[in-house]
Amino acid sequence: MSDLEKLKIVIQYEFLKHFRRKRLYIVLGIALFVEALVLILVPVLMEQGFPNDVLSMAALLTAGPGLAVIGAVFFAGDAIAGEYEGKTGFLLFINPVKRLVLWTGKYLAGFLATAILVVFSYIIITIALLAIYQQVPVELLKSFGLCMLYAAAVLSVTFLFSAISKGSMGATVMTLLFIFVVSGILESVLMATGKPYWFILSTGGDSITAVMTDMSKMFESLGIDSSHFGSMLEDYKPLDVSLTAVGMVIYLIVGFVASLWISNRRQLA
Repeated sequence: MSDLEKLKIVIQYEFLKHFRRKRLYIVLGIALFVEALVLILVPVLMEQGFPNDVLSMAALLTAGPGLAVIGAVFFAGDAIAGEYEGKTGFLLFINPVKRLVLWTGKYLAGFLATAILVVFSYIIITIALLAIYQQVPVELLKSFGLCMLYAAAVLSVTFLFSAISKGSMGATVMTLLFIFVVSGILESVLMATGKPYWFILSTGGDSITAVMTDMSKMFESLGIDSSHFGSMLEDYKPLDVSLTAVGMVIYLIVGFVASLWISNRRQLA
């Protein structure tokens, strides 16, 4: 049996494992709840109802960044660390499957599960926009592509933390802290001071919305006077989506390669 055939088997097994653990159903339920919450709260909280600008509404509905992180943590947090924590590697590693094939299969299975989550979310957004505005902007397709890239990058980073962590919980916590705390703080500081911040991972999530509308247009569409945020927006510069995409590709490649290198040299005992 070739490595390609073995890779296919690993992907199938790992993907079905996500279904058996009901993780995919849980995250899909979260996605549905979040999108429904936005559709309910926006017209209730806004005097004018839904925004006049379809792009602003699409941006509000784009919960992809958070869902990509949740998916990566759910599907990849224990992908590598779990084999060492539960000592299942003693049985797994004696099989005639290279570790490179095994880890790659786990990554692709996790990405496939996360992709289903993202596609599901964007289908809901498309249906909602058609129902409200009778149109779907082409920018939504760009947003979808960036969300898939962001999901792949986050998944690679999660794999890296899973490779260096002693347990799946540690990998989960490290991933969430890195993206929401470390990256979030760095991005906020660099943004406030007018410095480039495209290389911060969390900006990948921001690009998913930024490709559709900028902050000032969003405020205008929502009927919010942006002058109230003058001091905050004084040094604000629109995100360079192209550079941000390059940054996500770097995280994707470096994170995945580093996770393979570390996990291939890691000992069970």
